[in-house]
Amino acid sequence: MRCVESPENSKHSRLVERAQAIWSVNDLDAADYVLLLPHEDLRLNTALRADFAEKLGSRRGMVIDGERAESLLELYSLYEFTGKLIIGSFDLPYGRKLRNLLNSGVATEEELISDVILGAMDGTAAQ
Repeated sequence: MRCVESPENSKHSRLVERAQAIWSVNDLDAADYVLLLPHEDLRLNTALRADFAEKLGSRRGMVIDGERAESLLELYSLYEFTGKLIIGSFDLPYGRKLRNLLNSGVATEEELISDVILGAMDGTAAQ
């Protein structure tokens, strides 16, 4: 019996290979936290970068943006392969509803960035 790779398996294999290449080329194993910025929102990304740098303290952090961030996020949405990733988005991964909290006035952008998005950075390095 011959095993044939389905198109879906092939897609996932390419996704894994692309994410592994990004991880390796950027030496993300050396970071305590990796901030993904999958959007082109300059104002939001600037605020996230500043707060991320402030919360890092003496820990090592890396920022990945654009298509590379989207690739890592796509794989992470299927399989949470590390506890180091911080997703700098109100809307991603799909199903995240932080923008609803912002739009309804329940929370400010600053609160969402500090308490929710970067809230995992509680003073200890990710494992």
